[in-house]
Amino acid sequence: MAKAIAAVHPISVRFGREEKPMLLVLRARAKASKRTLSEQMKYFAHLGIVASDNPDLPMNFIEGVLEGIEESRAGLSVPYEWGVLK
Repeated sequence: MAKAIAAVHPISVRFGREEKPMLLVLRARAKASKRTLSEQMKYFAHLGIVASDNPDLPMNFIEGVLEGIEESRAGLSVPYEWGVLK
């Protein structure tokens, strides 16, 4: 049986004057990644949580693992045959 997920209410995030450069970077990265600002902030929050839980791993490795997980979920993975080189 699936767990019931509590309703999540939207929250607002405010950026002060001193955080304007960060907001500009977020907007630029969101546009480059074809995401909304909200989606980009969620993506970076997710990366931050994973990076915090795995401080010994480089960020590009973490992003590669997350990308690999999504590719596997999409059915794009191929099982590895141990000892077989192709």
